[in-house]
Amino acid sequence: MIKLVVVEDRSSRVFYGHQAPILSVALDPLEEYIASSSCDGTVRIWTIADQVSEMSWNILPKCNDITFSKTLCRISWKPGSGEFVAVPIEKEVRLYARDTWELVQTLTDDQIKEVVSIAAFSPCGNFLAAACIDGLMLVWSINSSKCIERQKHEKGFTVCNLVWNPKGNNELAYTDVQGQVGTLEDVIPNDCQPQSAAVGAASDLFADDDEDFMLTAAAQAAAGDGDDSNDDMDFSAQKKRLQALLHDDDSMDTAAADGFTNLPGAVEELAVPAARLPPQTALQSAFQPGSTPELSHRFMVWNSVGVVRAYNTEEENSIDIEFHDTATHHAMHISNHLELTLADISAEAVLLAGEGDSTDTESTTAASKLVCMHFSSWDSNKEWTVAMPTGEVIKAACLGIGWASVVTDHCNVRVFTIGGLQREVFSIPGPVVSMAAHSDQLMIVYHSGAGVPGDQCLGVTLIHLNKRKTMILDGTRLPVSPRTKLTWLGFSAEGTPMTLDSGGVVRMLNKSFSNVWCQVANLKSHTKGKSDNYWVVGVTENPSHIRCILCKGKAYPATLPQPIVTLLPFELPLCEMSTEKGVLEEQYWKSKLLSGHFGFWKSLGLEFDENEQLAAINTQQEALIKLFALSCRADREFRAEEICDSFMSTEQAMQLAIKYASRMKHMSLANRLNELARKKMEQESEDEEEREEPEEDFRVALEAGHNHSSTEWSSSSGKAEPGKQTSNWGDNEDDDENIEEDDQETVESPLLTVNTKKVDTPARFLLSSGGTKNPFKIASQPSPKKNASKGASVFDSIQKPTLKESVWKGASSLDQKRHQIRKKKNSSQTTLTANMKRQTENTENSEGKQQDAVTKRITGLSLWQQEHKEEHEAEHPEMDEAEIIKFGIQTYRKLPENERNEWNTRASISQAPDAAAAANAEDVDKKRKRDTTNDDIAEESADGTQKKKKPLSTNANTRLSNFVFKKQ
Repeated sequence: MIKLVVVEDRSSRVFYGHQAPILSVALDPLEEYIASSSCDGTVRIWTIADQVSEMSWNILPKCNDITFSKTLCRISWKPGSGEFVAVPIEKEVRLYARDTWELVQTLTDDQIKEVVSIAAFSPCGNFLAAACIDGLMLVWSINSSKCIERQKHEKGFTVCNLVWNPKGNNELAYTDVQGQVGTLEDVIPNDCQPQSAAVGAASDLFADDDEDFMLTAAAQAAAGDGDDSNDDMDFSAQKKRLQALLHDDDSMDTAAADGFTNLPGAVEELAVPAARLPPQTALQSAFQPGSTPELSHRFMVWNSVGVVRAYNTEEENSIDIEFHDTATHHAMHISNHLELTLADISAEAVLLAGEGDSTDTESTTAASKLVCMHFSSWDSNKEWTVAMPTGEVIKAACLGIGWASVVTDHCNVRVFTIGGLQREVFSIPGPVVSMAAHSDQLMIVYHSGAGVPGDQCLGVTLIHLNKRKTMILDGTRLPVSPRTKLTWLGFSAEGTPMTLDSGGVVRMLNKSFSNVWCQVANLKSHTKGKSDNYWVVGVTENPSHIRCILCKGKAYPATLPQPIVTLLPFELPLCEMSTEKGVLEEQYWKSKLLSGHFGFWKSLGLEFDENEQLAAINTQQEALIKLFALSCRADREFRAEEICDSFMSTEQAMQLAIKYASRMKHMSLANRLNELARKKMEQESEDEEEREEPEEDFRVALEAGHNHSSTEWSSSSGKAEPGKQTSNWGDNEDDDENIEEDDQETVESPLLTVNTKKVDTPARFLLSSGGTKNPFKIASQPSPKKNASKGASVFDSIQKPTLKESVWKGASSLDQKRHQIRKKKNSSQTTLTANMKRQTENTENSEGKQQDAVTKRITGLSLWQQEHKEEHEAEHPEMDEAEIIKFGIQTYRKLPENERNEWNTRASISQAPDAAAAANAEDVDKKRKRDTTNDDIAEESADGTQKKKKPLSTNANTRLSNFVFKKQ
């Protein structure tokens, strides 16, 4: 980051673009440009007005920090006009022309043995001084490109700065890395000094190409005045008169009177300024998501599966591959002899790619290559390599499940199987910016045109590479913040597309809302400094958090030490987040947005845990109920009705809303909600009937045409179906009985049997026809208990809705009734036996429940709460039943110990009769069992023969054995 501060008004401008620490900065004398050098290997020219990079040269060695850089690359502009910018590179100094930024001159010398680190123009602009890292200092003449002076540091220390004396051209000051300061005098020989001191002095004052005619006029005026010396000429007065002449069209006569008649058309040329086109924004270069710049140590990729690091130094050139879960695969260390620069990692393979040598079009070894290490393969050959066609360079690569893909500089997208077979090849309409994959989804971002100054114009394509090859997004614009760039592209763990720009804004694709991009977080709001950034490595929707790394003062993390991953929450950019209403709205919409992947999974036929979806729905309904209650308390009845009409999707939530509105004395709102619920129920019933309406069988049409010929279609056996005539009249009679039992009307004809269903309108929310009866009483539900708490909250009865049942249908669905119609009726004897068996089971269950109720233990706490419950409800009407119980427990614990012992004693006394009754009941049951056993033993059959007796109990057998043994 570069920051420019205007001294007059203290305003500042910030320039972003360098991906590594900055080495040096130089300001243009005309204050139009800024030149900078960085450890990322680039030298950039910035436009101050637009705050964009106009030119960039990748000419320096790359490193991670200034301490490891071999050069300081101190850049210098030519004083006055800024005609040239001098950049020290390797063992030479290059001069680039202004505006065109073309290389016009190179300065070097045979005695240079080390890297040139510093360059500095003289005040007159005719000479250039430079210093090497070995202490050698040189001076060149710009006009002749010859080295006119060479000086060596007396101790051989590295020179870290050079400065010319502003009052003359013949003295240099320098400083070394040890903090010593020295000077060099007479660095310019006499034969190289300027010939005219007057003209030289004038050049110092008016050093500008646009004002060369001023210098000529001033020199002529000075030469024509013989009485005055050159030292007495007032150049400042002459300059003011010339400036007034240029800015005032009516002052032409004054200029002629003063003797400035030799201005060769310069005034007319400057009077009409040249038209200037708006500067074009430089296109963002391609990048790999989760990677850092190509420095000596860098991350090639960091995602939810693992980390790939690259080391490119003089000692080694290798790649380290590490998996977060060692069960996936062990760590690997490979040599990078192919100069691979791109990487992606998944649970089944590692994909590597290199750009190759694009200048060498004849050699096959210099072609761009793709390397895949398929470690999940079952055979022994786990690696394959593919070379791109001649001239094509890989710019991005990604891995899906069972496939891999790359994008080249020719805008070609190439898809391969995970085993190395070539699949689809298609083109995108612009240079690629980035690419990401998840499962069968492939997302590509590219340049779709030239944006407004400072902004990128990006397009995005999202494709499902399944059997259908579905296109989800086809070249739609990808939103990024103003004056920012795309810094990360990927998918969440659930498969939702996500993006991050340099402004810290995280966006996700909302598939449930016409595939639009929504902002879900702003990472800049979590940073302390303006230059701090968060580097994203992954996103998860359930639980909802963003995994990222804090980078203080830079845009990417260092490889060593190991960075620490931080979890940041999702934050929707809603209004009034400090209020309760804003918090509840953000809770609802965030839950709804982050649960949209369940519908996407369901459309793909994927399995997922329905409890997670139910939890999300429950969270949404809870937030809506709280919003409804908040609107009722604020007397916002129309807003409360909007919540029920537009957002509430469950019957139970609507019931709670009506109950709460009536309790809060909002009777008009309750009436409107009651009518709204009735309309929704009717609409749901109509939709259900339309979905379940059976299609007409073609055999019915044949019979309707009076074709009674006997075919094998008409003689089919089995159940008689509606709309079909069969010869089994007995089955038809059974079906008629079933239809009568299910309250359905049957219309029969000789050719067709049609079942017309009676649709009963549910009366759960229907108003009573009586005069002053309560219109909100729910007839289908049992009346509440007499001891229910009056202040109980209606929100405590919220239950998780189920996915398999409709939200508005009644107790029995249409599918169940149709199934009952088609099912044959059993014989009357079987039905009677089943009914008797069912009654017996119900009797046993009721006896078991009574026995459990008898044996239930009564404590002193429960007895005390039962007697004081009405008092607590009267004291705290705002509490619900759960809060009343909790309050009672806290109050009981504060009672003295002797009082609590008294309550426990009363509880044990009250429980004693119940225990005695239970014991008596148990004795009666045992006696009944013994009587039943004796009756079974003495039972005889109808023909007089005695049935087989049941074996005696173990105790009886033991007593008989002892008796026989003693007798013997």
